[in-house]
Amino acid sequence: MQIRKNVKTWVACGVAAIGLMGVAAPAQAQLKINLVDNGGVTGSAAELGFKIAAGYWESVISTNVTINLGVGYSALGTGIIGSTGSARYSVATEDVIDALKAVGNSALDASAVLPTLSTTTFNDPTFGAVHGISMVRNAARTGNLGINVNASQYDTSITTNNVRLTVTEANLKALGYTGFAAGNDANVTFSSAFSFDFDPTNGITAGQMDFIGVAIHEIGHALGFTSGVDLYDQYSGVGPNASIGNGVNWNNQSAGSVLDLFRYSSDPRNVAPGTTPVLDWSVGTASYFSLDGGNTQFDDGSLMSTGAYNGDGRQASHFKDTASSAGGCNGYNQIGVMDPTFCYGEMGVITATDLAAFDAIGWNINLDVLANKGYTINTAQIYTALTAVPEPLSWATMLFGFALAGGAMRRRRAEAGVAIAA
Repeated sequence: MQIRKNVKTWVACGVAAIGLMGVAAPAQAQLKINLVDNGGVTGSAAELGFKIAAGYWESVISTNVTINLGVGYSALGTGIIGSTGSARYSVATEDVIDALKAVGNSALDASAVLPTLSTTTFNDPTFGAVHGISMVRNAARTGNLGINVNASQYDTSITTNNVRLTVTEANLKALGYTGFAAGNDANVTFSSAFSFDFDPTNGITAGQMDFIGVAIHEIGHALGFTSGVDLYDQYSGVGPNASIGNGVNWNNQSAGSVLDLFRYSSDPRNVAPGTTPVLDWSVGTASYFSLDGGNTQFDDGSLMSTGAYNGDGRQASHFKDTASSAGGCNGYNQIGVMDPTFCYGEMGVITATDLAAFDAIGWNINLDVLANKGYTINTAQIYTALTAVPEPLSWATMLFGFALAGGAMRRRRAEAGVAIAA
């Protein structure tokens, strides 16, 4: 399938590709991540950290595509330890749904409920006659310009925001799209203001951040763990681009991501007909990742963050910091590595809920996620596997072994949490 219109919002060219020599890459992995040094990485401790983070994603994803990922260090905003910018395209929602059906090869894909397409078509200027979806989103202000974050509407209008999604280049590659311009698919930057622990095998040192865990998180955003709710939030009446957003007719803008096709709520503002859960892209609403049309949260615990400016204070392109009876990091449980915060002294942990999200948005996973909901793996285990002399075992065998042992590693007591930017 070909991209029918290139609408990039970010592109960067890289320099000096970094190889993966010296890291035991899994033989069965088909995903290839080319690391491109955008400055300050080659020869540093960060080089191996980026390689291991990329190697983890290569180990669990079997989709046969190549992702070009720029990596580097620079100053970021206060309290932000990592940030990812991705090339994005506006594509037809109907095409994405068809692509998800075509590339899916797992039990999760077979059971996942996708939004129902409209019975009428919209004459899109780029894609022609296409079908759209209905969802709950923030209501428009007077004159249909801007959005009201304190109100929601059930949007059945079948206009641009219903018939198009805004999708990262890497995620589109997973869905079989081709025809991209040369350059990086995404750019990951780490803040030079933070102290990182690059070797998690003896725990994460107090006062330092788990570099590999944060890198795995940031690559996850590049692979498509994003939400259009952040666009509504950022361009609303309260946000860094409020003056721009207040002049936008959001019916004519694409915002939703592939992950947003699985973002539901119980419709707390009661704007949709009936009493069933609804696809919900509104800022501040208690939303969750669901594979069964919103009837349940995946594995009974997959809440999403609701907005940095008008929601819970965290970007919507993350799972939610959820309260922990045991205290934990800042008093929160970790749903997965795609949570919005990392703590000093905290080791990153990837869970089945993380992998379920990537399986759902089009990546083929080397693990039956539905049959292995207890899967966890931490960065110490990943580091050991990818830096050890290869043994006569398949990576899949090691992967299943980690699924059984995932909770066994100790970590040092966590300190204050720091937000991670999408």
